[in-house]
Amino acid sequence: MELDDINTTSDQLEEMVDNPDGAANAGDYVQRLLPESNDCNRKETGNGDITENQNKKSQKNFFRQHRKWIAAIFLILLIALVITISVAVCFANNEDNDEKYDPSLFKLQLKFNGSFIVNLVQTSNKTQVLKDLQEKLADLYRSSPALGRFFSEAETFGLRSDSAVVQYKLTFVYPEEQQAELRNFTLSSEMVFNVFRQFLYDQSDVESETLSVDPSSLKMH
Repeated sequence: MELDDINTTSDQLEEMVDNPDGAANAGDYVQRLLPESNDCNRKETGNGDITENQNKKSQKNFFRQHRKWIAAIFLILLIALVITISVAVCFANNEDNDEKYDPSLFKLQLKFNGSFIVNLVQTSNKTQVLKDLQEKLADLYRSSPALGRFFSEAETFGLRSDSAVVQYKLTFVYPEEQQAELRNFTLSSEMVFNVFRQFLYDQSDVESETLSVDPSSLKMH
């Protein structure tokens, strides 16, 4: 209703109330005005419902049109989460393994002896050759992820003027705890031998003016 209509209605109601004969009709007049107001409220409510339904339809259409992208993004996030958890678990396990072995508790020793043939040139200094080989062996096992924490020392000897055979000795230390598992797996002769042999195969591809070792000549006991 407009402001003028409201003022007119107010004047009419006052006249009806002042007039004794028209007072009874005032209530009827007000009742006639109420449906118009109710109709306006219903229209506003109806418009609100239409707008809400349109919003819901727009949201449904958006998800239908982009559901493939949404699924792809969700899958990528899921994969990233799985990778992050896996890396965290592996890192935690490695830390636990490193902390589980205290070098001060490594009281037991395990020794491996063996030999290999070294190819020397005539000008090679055999004393220096033995020293170089000993340093390479120590560096090899000290840097090994599996054997490094247990490695103690390496020795090379036995290279004579009439022979190209080098004797070597490897010493490992380990704790009494889980000694059976360490001896049978981590510090097994197969593990120690394979680390050495793979190193020789890798080195055979590198030319050396001083010496080279034939991987097939490697022996260990």
